[in-house]
Amino acid sequence: MIHRLSERGLTAEYTINYQIGAGILAHSYITEVNGYLFESPVTWFRSSGWDVSPGYARAPAIDFDRPITETCLFCHAGAAKFSGTDGRRPVTTALASITCDRCHGPSEDHVRHPSASNIVNPKKLPARARDSVCEQCHLEGVVRVLNPKKHWGDFHPGQNFEQTAAVYVLNRSGHEVKAVSQFEQLAQSQCLSKSGGQLWCGTCHQSHGKPTARNSQIRGICQSCHATLSKTVHSNTPQECISCHMPRLATEYAHVAVTDHRIVRRPSRPLQSTETGSVMLASWVNPPKEFRQRDLTLAGLIAGTKQGMPSILQDALQRLESIPETQLSQDATLLAATCDATPNRVNRCRQAAEKQPESADRALALGNALALSGDASGAERQFANAISLDPSLKRAYLELWTLYDTQHKTREMRETAQRYLKWNPRNILFRHLNAMIAAESTKGDSP
Repeated sequence: MIHRLSERGLTAEYTINYQIGAGILAHSYITEVNGYLFESPVTWFRSSGWDVSPGYARAPAIDFDRPITETCLFCHAGAAKFSGTDGRRPVTTALASITCDRCHGPSEDHVRHPSASNIVNPKKLPARARDSVCEQCHLEGVVRVLNPKKHWGDFHPGQNFEQTAAVYVLNRSGHEVKAVSQFEQLAQSQCLSKSGGQLWCGTCHQSHGKPTARNSQIRGICQSCHATLSKTVHSNTPQECISCHMPRLATEYAHVAVTDHRIVRRPSRPLQSTETGSVMLASWVNPPKEFRQRDLTLAGLIAGTKQGMPSILQDALQRLESIPETQLSQDATLLAATCDATPNRVNRCRQAAEKQPESADRALALGNALALSGDASGAERQFANAISLDPSLKRAYLELWTLYDTQHKTREMRETAQRYLKWNPRNILFRHLNAMIAAESTKGDSP
């Protein structure tokens, strides 16, 4: 498959290397550029055909420049190892599909000697560990943060997910439905609260069963509790329960609807919690006690900065003041989030860059902080450093190009654009910028 993009009179073609998704809702696509993976800006939606990919919906310009990171592939592919501090370049681009191991744990011994004792059966786990198997990918929340010194691959079925990462949700959901919010909805269900912990994902989702049998299977599950139905509402014997009590809900992504997991008695009930007061972050399940203050602060900094939640950001910044400087100075992730949330604080951005000298993201953030402070030469050095550390980081080239533009350094602007085009000759934005510089130069030479 080849995806072709035409914009501003220019055309680029990218070979598609991987397809993501089972096609129940959509298929998204990945292309590889010099060992780095990027999401295609076009997705095929089962409900409506081709349209702009969700991650590109708010982009000011469309290009093949949304990186696929280790965090993305944790849920969308099998085990994938990445090199570098920023988790953008896979050690190998031969990605694998999700296998049995994702839910059942390491399977080598079980394959050699099949036995119930050497494989994880989620159904037989304690409720918290059982739910963690599903939550690892199906509980997105507002933000998820890794505990100190943890990586996504550290979680294994049979463990509680909060030992690896903490998931933070809003204390009230409002009316916007996230594409991966099924756990949050199910928590509002009376069916769950009255089941005594017996109702869980595997009650209805038969991972190894036939999808065609789904509706009739779920009807039988519902009738195990609701043997007698109201004759007023159910004038005829219903053939299935889902369409009325678990209707489809539109999400924040165009063309993507999800099943309402509140299992509502009356489908018209608004999708919102009963919580009142200011919107706040709350952990889905608390991480270990020694990480709670740190993880909540980190979650607030990330959510407040990247998702435009000023009240949550302010709470996080206030909470940050209670973290000892000795602890903060040793936590690279928390330093990075602090820099991103307060780019005018050059000292924090410098600390974060010094803590992770191999990180192009940290060099870029320090460059931005220096530019804001008026230190153009320092910013130039950091932008150039970021490009050297990660030649795929398009934002670093753009910041450097813009810096030269403010200084009217046309030659340096052209060289920056050409440097990125040497790495990816197909990029439309830098081809356009190069053409624009050439046109301005020609105009300046005219009598």
